[in-house]
Amino acid sequence: MDDVYKLYNKNASAKIPIKEYFDNYQKLIDDCFIPMKKDENNLMSMMGVDLSTEEISMLTEYCSVDNLTVEGEVPKLVNNRRTRQKEVFDAQEPPDVDLKTIQNLKQRLKQNSKRLVYKYLSELFINYDKKERTNEILAVPGHDILIYVRIYHPFIHRGRTAPKSECCTLLRLHNIIAVLGSQTLAQLRDKISCVADYSISKECSDNLDNAIGPMAKDVYKSGFFFIEDTFYNDTRCPTNVDYSEVIIDWAQRRPKLGPFKTAIMEDCRLDSLCLRFGFPWVYKHQGGCEHLIVFSDARFINCDDELGISIYPRIVRLRPMSSKLCMVCGVYVIQWITMDHERIPHNPCYFCDICFKSYNYIDDKKVGKFKAYAYPRNIEAVEGKINI
Repeated sequence: MDDVYKLYNKNASAKIPIKEYFDNYQKLIDDCFIPMKKDENNLMSMMGVDLSTEEISMLTEYCSVDNLTVEGEVPKLVNNRRTRQKEVFDAQEPPDVDLKTIQNLKQRLKQNSKRLVYKYLSELFINYDKKERTNEILAVPGHDILIYVRIYHPFIHRGRTAPKSECCTLLRLHNIIAVLGSQTLAQLRDKISCVADYSISKECSDNLDNAIGPMAKDVYKSGFFFIEDTFYNDTRCPTNVDYSEVIIDWAQRRPKLGPFKTAIMEDCRLDSLCLRFGFPWVYKHQGGCEHLIVFSDARFINCDDELGISIYPRIVRLRPMSSKLCMVCGVYVIQWITMDHERIPHNPCYFCDICFKSYNYIDDKKVGKFKAYAYPRNIEAVEGKINI
């Protein structure tokens, strides 16, 4: 597989056994890591000094990061949605300060007139209200591992030999999920949302009350993660299908692919993995819906993080997507899709609920010939029954 996807190795790390790596790291920081909530006594104990309140206040003022800023500098990244405002990220004229970093910045701006690209420009940070949790198991700072996983939207890839008339889609980030190393791949899977999981599409133009049935994820529960050389299958439901079986059989007839192994998703802790960070792996569900996933970062959880184990996995950042609007009024979001509509020039055509019913029905009776489908959406999220 490395021969096939060697292009990605340029940006990926070497293989890292997560548990072993952090065990060794923990031995190095045992003497200096502050495991509990920060306070003055912990800081002085670590520094090996005994300072008065006045001396601590003076040091706090002198060592503040605010003293490292200069006039006209881009503001510090604040963990909220306002960081996406254009004026925050656009490059400003560097101040006239006799510092080498500022002079180098001026020179670089002259050489490159294009707009600078910032890492989090297209992502929204999700702010959660911190709550006091009682009688709950907490993660231990400096001991429990926090892993970040980037989840991408499914996309259609057009191969080099495919006809140019075939459509393809761009790879787009969906969200970033933070998960504890002690949690399993099955728990990560349960946090991944996809439009293919929301509802089972069925023709309902003659009976709109029967448009929305059970969630597809509750009916078709099979799926797997492919990480390194292993397929991690979801076997929690006895009727789940092993999607990897046909892939492994296909790969055995190709000398450059494999050999592959299989494992059980719900038995695999994330900190037991040995993988490359920054390398794209695959999550597959609903038969043929595939998502790229990337393990982007891992670190010890600290006292500034939410420590309640029950709130993980959690979405920490997401990339906003523009809503699809009704093709008739152009105001409301779509709720219905029509196909083969004899009175509409578009196939398919997208309707909001008001336009769909007012144009296609008179006294609840269907007008003309067409096929109608409910637009897939997460009913639980719409009704406010779940949180991200």
